Amino acid sequence: MKHENNLIISTQGRLGMICLDRTTHLNALSIAMIQGIDQQLQHWRDAAEVDAILISSNSEKAFCAGGDIRYLYDSYQAGNTQYRDYFAAEYLMLDTLRKFNKPVVVLLDGYVLGGGFGLAQACHIKLSSEKSRFAMPETAIGFFPDVAATHFLSRLDEIGVYMALTGEQISSSDALYLDLVDYHVPSAHFAELQASLIAAPDLNYVEIRKIIGTFITHPAESQLKTQIEQINKHFAYPSVEEIENSLAHDSKSLDRTWAQQTLSVLKQRPIMAKKTSLKLQQIGQNLSLEKCMQLERVLQDLWFEQGDLIEGVRALIIDKDKNPQWQQDNSKFDLILDKIWLSWHKTSTENSYAFKC
Repeated sequence: MKHENNLIISTQGRLGMICLDRTTHLNALSIAMIQGIDQQLQHWRDAAEVDAILISSNSEKAFCAGGDIRYLYDSYQAGNTQYRDYFAAEYLMLDTLRKFNKPVVVLLDGYVLGGGFGLAQACHIKLSSEKSRFAMPETAIGFFPDVAATHFLSRLDEIGVYMALTGEQISSSDALYLDLVDYHVPSAHFAELQASLIAAPDLNYVEIRKIIGTFITHPAESQLKTQIEQINKHFAYPSVEEIENSLAHDSKSLDRTWAQQTLSVLKQRPIMAKKTSLKLQQIGQNLSLEKCMQLERVLQDLWFEQGDLIEGVRALIIDKDKNPQWQQDNSKFDLILDKIWLSWHKTSTENSYAFKC
């Protein structure tokens, strides 16, 4: 067992284990953690003694609360390009996970937010406990859902739009209902499940699923399932303005409280982040996973100059005044989109893998 880069790495039985261990930051992914995960996976790729990988957390509160946005902020303010290196490394790591030649199981317990959500989605077999809370909360800091959310949220239609724009959290029951996780296992059984995986003489997909099957339980009813009609009604509109207008004029007494609360959340998000997030959800429905991630990478590098991320991080993380001064000039949005499409078209026609930008 080794402890380095806020990772606990070990091999037990036929199982290669990576445990996130940056508990003071709710396991927010540092660049060292990202690179450490990727390097360890490369090491285990051809290791005959390892049949499968298990990724878990050493925190009681979170699997992973997202990316290291303070690091990104500090890098940009210092005038260096480390923030770009961070995203490039993160996307390479996610690509390594998805394409890994052995089963990758992830245990989700507590917060699964932003970059942590993307990390979980890149794993092959996803288990969640009743304690998990999932969200892509990027619009709250003037950003947009990335780490492949352009792909995995857009497959959820109006629900994906709702999650992308509001950043609201959903439960483990909701995630199971939406097929964002594969199995529900009580948190109290995680240690026993892990021990069973370690004890197994063979860890192929069939055997892993057999073992998991002895621990799964039915979670509480999905709250989101009861809100589907409302979400579909309001979030099917093609523009942010129409979505917000629909919420504002919901006259049904049973739905009005939810509509007003949702509208209040949206009004706190900057217009550029909302419009971009909506556009990505609309575009993503017709793009492959790789194209979605390429598009996100182009947008990430432009967003520090053009978007509201730096102001959002300043207001909510650095100064903590919770009073961000969002940009109000909507005409900038069209300019940003033009730059995105030009850059994305160039990387596509050159057959350049945008993760390496």
